[in-house]
Amino acid sequence: MRLCTLRTDTGEDVGISVPGAIAVLSLVNATAGTEYGPTMLDIIQKGEAAALAATVAALPDLDAVAVRAEPEFGPIYRNPPKLWGVGLNYVRHADDLGVLQPTDAPGSYLRPSSTVIGHGDDILLPGQSQRVTAEAELGVVIGTTCRDVAPEDAPSVIFGYTTLLDMTAEDVIRVNPRHIPWAKAFDTFCSLGPWVVTPDEIPDLSAVRISTVVNGKTIASNQVSAMKYDPYWQVGYFSGGMLLEAGTVIATGTPGAGVIHDGDTVDALVEGVGDLRNTVKLKPA
Repeated sequence: MRLCTLRTDTGEDVGISVPGAIAVLSLVNATAGTEYGPTMLDIIQKGEAAALAATVAALPDLDAVAVRAEPEFGPIYRNPPKLWGVGLNYVRHADDLGVLQPTDAPGSYLRPSSTVIGHGDDILLPGQSQRVTAEAELGVVIGTTCRDVAPEDAPSVIFGYTTLLDMTAEDVIRVNPRHIPWAKAFDTFCSLGPWVVTPDEIPDLSAVRISTVVNGKTIASNQVSAMKYDPYWQVGYFSGGMLLEAGTVIATGTPGAGVIHDGDTVDALVEGVGDLRNTVKLKPA
C-alpha cells in the first residue's frame, strides 16, 4: 500500500495509490460510507490501513474517487509525535564532516515539527548559517506505540517507509558538535514524503538504495545494507530508552550530504519508496 497527503482546494487529504491514479480518502469515505482518517497520522494511529486497503479494493468504480491529474503533494503529516534523527550511520557521511564514525552507538537528535515541509516546498537558508547541506535518508514510520522492542521484532511495529531530506547548518556543528540539535532545528530543515510505503511493498529492505542528488548530480548513493546500524537495530535501540509513539518518524542516516545554495534543486531518491524534490531559497530578511 502506498499513501500520500494531497493538497486540495479545500485543504489536505489522504491519497491512496491505485492503478494509474490516486484515490482520495474523502471521496472514498463519502462513497463507501466509512470514516477513515481524516489524516494519514490518524490512519496510522488508529490502525486503519488494512481495512482502508480492503475498502478501496472493493469499490466498483475507482474513477469516482480518484484523481489522474498531476498531484500536488504535502508532507506526509506535519506534526510527528517524534521526529528522531540518526547521524553518521555511513562512513561516507562521517568523512563529509571530517569526524570519526561513532563505534558504540549512532549519533542522534530530536528535531521540532516546525522543520517539516513536503515535496515541492522551499528549503529556506537561514541567515545564521553560511554552509547548509542536504542529505537523502530512508525514513521509518512507526505504526504501533512501543517500548523495549527487540531488533528482530522491529518489523511488527513499523507501519512503513518514507523518503526524507534532512538539512544541516554544517558550519554550526563545526564550531561545536554539541550544537547538533540547533543545526538541525531551523524551519524547513526536514522534508517528508511524498509517499509512505508499507513493508509488503519492499521485498528486501537491505537492498534499498538511497541517493542524494543536487541539481541533477548524484552526490552520494548507497544501500541500506551499508549502514552501520540498520533500521531494525535502530528501532530496538531507541525504543529501549524512550517511548516510540505511533507516527514517530526515524531518519535512519544518509550515505552523503551535498552543500546547497539559493536556487538549487535537491532530490532524495529512495528506491521502491519515492522521489522527493525541493527547491532552495534564501530566507527573507
